[in-house]
Amino acid sequence: MSSITIVGAGHVGVIYAAGLAEMGHRVKVIDIDETRIARLREGKIWFYEPGLPELLDRNLHRRRITFTSNYRAGLAKAQFVFVCVPTPTSPDGSLDDRFLRKAFEQIKANLGRPAPIIVNKSTVPVGTSDDVARLFTTSAMRVVSNPEFLAEGRGVEDFFHPTRIVIGSHDRVAAQAVAGLYAPLQAPVVFTDPVTSEFTKIAANAFLATKISFANVLSRIGEKLGANGEDVSRAISLDPRIGRGHLRAGLGYGGSCLPKDLAAMETLAQKFTGSSELFTAVAAVNRAQRTRIVDLLLARFGSLAGIRIGILGAAFKANTDDLRDSPALALARELRDGDGDVAIYDPVANGHLRAFARGWMTVTRSAHTAIRGADVLIVATEWPEFASLDFARLRGLMRGNLVVDGRGILDGERIRALGFDFFSFVGSSNSSETLQHRTAVATA
Repeated sequence: MSSITIVGAGHVGVIYAAGLAEMGHRVKVIDIDETRIARLREGKIWFYEPGLPELLDRNLHRRRITFTSNYRAGLAKAQFVFVCVPTPTSPDGSLDDRFLRKAFEQIKANLGRPAPIIVNKSTVPVGTSDDVARLFTTSAMRVVSNPEFLAEGRGVEDFFHPTRIVIGSHDRVAAQAVAGLYAPLQAPVVFTDPVTSEFTKIAANAFLATKISFANVLSRIGEKLGANGEDVSRAISLDPRIGRGHLRAGLGYGGSCLPKDLAAMETLAQKFTGSSELFTAVAAVNRAQRTRIVDLLLARFGSLAGIRIGILGAAFKANTDDLRDSPALALARELRDGDGDVAIYDPVANGHLRAFARGWMTVTRSAHTAIRGADVLIVATEWPEFASLDFARLRGLMRGNLVVDGRGILDGERIRALGFDFFSFVGSSNSSETLQHRTAVATA
């Protein structure tokens, strides 16, 4: 059992704190946000993550985990210090390391003895670990890069069942010590240098973003050819060199990780190769997916003025309440800018959503309320409950009959049989061109 301090009580910090405590370690968490610390002491988490409240509550009762805003108290007797602070995107697309550097300065100013091993888990500009090592040259501090690969909505699952552990350090003993913390998880461990470790995290997310945009390009080409994009994706995903993950057409990616790391990769590519066209194109395809739905509605109605649009889902993906860079909200904004009357519902993110909406769209308490009187129903987040809605009942609630499945979770044939017009990014018989043709015939 080790004494571990975690700096930063965000998504990553709280999950790692609860997970490491569950494994038997003594964990302290430091954060400068006093309100957040007070809530966490009571077992109240400020974000949604399945399984995390129970995990945190269990280890609070076991007294394996404590929270503080005092660096000196939090760092006392620590053997390992995990740094889990945010690194947002700078205006130029690079990673902003201001919070990271402030955290390292506080750690240096409040070091205990013997010196702990610094474990950097934040997504950082490549080369950060070497910069930090130079910062601690006079303190015998050892620095290890250990990027996290937690997916929001399944962070607890990813912690306890990691696909790999990447550890980058010039100090083999320190690297082995960090690897020892994860030994009970029995995951493959990749030992490397710090620069490679830091670059690995950015590269992984840039590749996932590329797969999503590739699937969306396949979908658009498939519409023109009459090919079923979903079947194409399924068939090629069975090739072990390609795989299933993130190979599905839809509204595109969002959240805090993929957009940020793709932008960082684009910046690095431009800086060191003079060419960033691949990553620029990936981002452009992602943005265009939202515009496709706007174009579809404009082709059908001529104008969005007076058109009521019910959007189901606001979080950037299911099993999270995270609204950062949400495709659903970007789409909602475009529709509202076109004078559409937008109502939206999310089963978990509604609390955050009301503050975000600020009167420019209606936030409802249920899916049925969002849909009532709507001309268009749009599924924008893949919450399972949306796939199980009673569409026969919804047909009577809606004023119009257009259903747009932005996440490929609905049974298009069943919905069409109920008298709906249906569009999805997957399939072949529901392309935007086919739907627009039917609309033209119906209104002629």
